[in-house]
Amino acid sequence: MHLDHLIIDLALILIAASVATLIMKKLNQPIVLGYIIAGFLISPNFIYLPTVVRTEDITSWAEIGIIFLMFALGLEFSFIKIANVGGSAFVTALTVMGAMLFIGFGAGQLLGWSEMDCIFLGGMLSMSSTMIILKAYEEYKLKKEKFAQLVMGTLVIEDIAGIFMLIVLSAISVGQGISGIGLVSEIGTLLLMLVVWLIVGIYLIPTCLKAIAKLLNDELLIIVSLAICMGMVLIANAIGFSSALGAFMAGSILAGTVRGEVIERLTKPIKDLFGAVFFISVGMLIQPNMLVEYIWPIIIISIVTMFGQMIFSTLGMLFSGQSLRTAMRGGFSMVQIGEFSFIVASLGMSLGVISDFLYPIVVCVSVITSFLTPVFIRNAERAYGVVDKLLPQGAKVFLKRNTSERQMTDDKDDDWKRYLKRIGTRTFICSTAMFVIYLLSVNYMLPFFQKYSTADGALYITAGISVVVMIPFVALMHGTNKVLYTKLWMKHKANKLPLLTLQFMRVLIASAFIALTLNRLLDWPFLLVMIIAIIPASFIVRSEYIRGKTKRIEMSFVANFYEKTLAARKRERARMGTHNWLDQSIHVVRFCIVSAEEGLKVMDVGRSRYVHLGVIKVIRGDKHYNMPQGTFELKKGDILTAIGTHEEIEASLLKLEEMEYIEKIEYPEETLKDYIYGQTFHHIPPEKQIICVPINVSEDLFFVNKSIKNSRIRERYKGSVIGIERNNLPITHPNISTVIQPGDLLWVIGTKEMATKMFKDDILGKV
Repeated sequence: MHLDHLIIDLALILIAASVATLIMKKLNQPIVLGYIIAGFLISPNFIYLPTVVRTEDITSWAEIGIIFLMFALGLEFSFIKIANVGGSAFVTALTVMGAMLFIGFGAGQLLGWSEMDCIFLGGMLSMSSTMIILKAYEEYKLKKEKFAQLVMGTLVIEDIAGIFMLIVLSAISVGQGISGIGLVSEIGTLLLMLVVWLIVGIYLIPTCLKAIAKLLNDELLIIVSLAICMGMVLIANAIGFSSALGAFMAGSILAGTVRGEVIERLTKPIKDLFGAVFFISVGMLIQPNMLVEYIWPIIIISIVTMFGQMIFSTLGMLFSGQSLRTAMRGGFSMVQIGEFSFIVASLGMSLGVISDFLYPIVVCVSVITSFLTPVFIRNAERAYGVVDKLLPQGAKVFLKRNTSERQMTDDKDDDWKRYLKRIGTRTFICSTAMFVIYLLSVNYMLPFFQKYSTADGALYITAGISVVVMIPFVALMHGTNKVLYTKLWMKHKANKLPLLTLQFMRVLIASAFIALTLNRLLDWPFLLVMIIAIIPASFIVRSEYIRGKTKRIEMSFVANFYEKTLAARKRERARMGTHNWLDQSIHVVRFCIVSAEEGLKVMDVGRSRYVHLGVIKVIRGDKHYNMPQGTFELKKGDILTAIGTHEEIEASLLKLEEMEYIEKIEYPEETLKDYIYGQTFHHIPPEKQIICVPINVSEDLFFVNKSIKNSRIRERYKGSVIGIERNNLPITHPNISTVIQPGDLLWVIGTKEMATKMFKDDILGKV
């Protein structure tokens, strides 16, 4: 009886897998390495053992393996996991992946490889191996160590980032050779697919599973799950993207259902089986003659991988506020590349965009780095001891002040999650806008100016206009909540480095778009332009003038976005005959000066870099000093009343209490509106009361179209502008460079004397 070639090959693969598993278990080595070696030994490239009969089936085995590996990864995917890893893992993953993408691309360029080979090499080198690291931690009983938890959290972020990397690489591969607008179209198609994935995941799949819940036993559940997996693979392939992405999408959809955990448990044996098949197929693709030919690139890339991953993982953990010991132990764990690198390589091969030699080179690099991983992990503590001895005293003091062993716990609080969400949203929106500007410049603006100018003139004009148009988005990218930043800065010393690192990363991202534009249009070296672009980008994000102007753009956008809601709110207030008091978002806090240094002034405990309070009253004995100037000197025992949003008050008190200037007075929290109305109840004489008045700004007022700073409201009336309602949008504590415009509703706080004078000048009469 004659057996089919497929059965013979499968039998050989499984026998090789079982032998490899037993040997690697005995040697305490990662099983993945055994699979790769076993694959090489049964491949046509090794003639001394039985080999697979149909070599053309190797690619098919590899693709089936990838499908089930990615399906399993999708089943493990969860946004809750992302939320639980903390800011340290985000900073570490962003640092090491960004650095290794750049280093991998540069290494490929130095070796003289094609652009697509360099791009894919950067992707392959950017991610460490979860399997190899987890195996080593289990062997050395390190899984419960703090550094190990940080590394595993970082790997979660890397896995998720890897999915998006596959998306981008797919779009780049499909879009090579077409115009920038065509590339955008490809990316748009993919984004549409992701939207469909979300809709299907939320509405269709769970509904269908609920409808057939009574019929579902374990056998039927596996069949239905795999049917969904293969169906999504077909859809992804029909659209023109990788099967790996379709499998991941299917797993993610099922992970969100109530049966997600059951499906994950039932499909684990299938994942293990085809995972082994995949890694054995990887080994089958190793060609000894090619390895001899490319031995030096293999050695170079192995060294670059190990030391690049080690150095930048360590730096990433230091930047996230971890101690040097934790950072080095974590960094020495992440010296290898692994399973995701093979998936990236397989994607490149399936799309036909990378050279044949790249796959076996990456496999060899993975084998070398994986075998050396336990050596690095075992010697991490010893290396830390050497570095600690050699480190200058100044560097030790700096690290002591800015890092902490507790940072992994501290960076999981709600403020970190809110901050990361805000900067992530802004960075994504502004990056997208700058990329669109770049594409429009190259594909439309440049051809337009070429019709009416010389070739060089058109290039310089287009480059200049593009960079100028990008400036507002560079500023908007950094327009995050300054108060939340201050609050995190003051909460713990180890928060300072990750906050600064995230700021610097956003400067780099903004600079990269400027550099990309100048490199494409003027053909200047990218690295040189990148270095030059960092200087203006840093100036833009620090310029109060530019940020004030871009704030106006942002306010207009928000007002237009919520136009209908805000207009309805205004009509309701008009019907009720009331104002909204800036949504009553301004609160009042009272504190006592307990340690007044000589020369301590209101400006020192009011509005400064880290303090965001408006001091409206100083009580000294029986005297009430309303709306004190910033130069007003304070004394021990003074009781101050200040205003700010809830976040501003929390952040400012953290700073003032750290400086040991003040002691908060326990008092029920109240809004400014309640405080003003309650002054009479507390028997404060009318002449000592604080009042807040709204002013409808009309064309004939003397301060219209002037900035708050130049309006002279404070000098003339001894009042302070605490808010503006523009286009029905309330803005608390506007920047002093904000221009007062006709139609604004201006909220000014001051004394009865202020209100009387405004009434005489016919300003309040315009409300």
